[in-house]
Amino acid sequence: MMRAARLPLSRTDNLVIRELDDETLVYDMERDEAHCLNQTAALVWQQCDGKTTAAQAARILENQVGCEGRY
Repeated sequence: MMRAARLPLSRTDNLVIRELDDETLVYDMERDEAHCLNQTAALVWQQCDGKTTAAQAARILENQVGCEGRY
């Protein structure tokens, strides 16, 4: 039996997002919280679009950052 691919989807409602040179700032207006994502975390978060599987996101991250992993 084949497993369905997981398609991670980040929440985008009520967020203020600012991309800077080497980080992404995310302000959650619902929770009144700010998050500062480094380049790697921002790349992962950007792939959570509901269309990209976790395995595809891992390959993209590997190509962008140059890390190797098992997926």
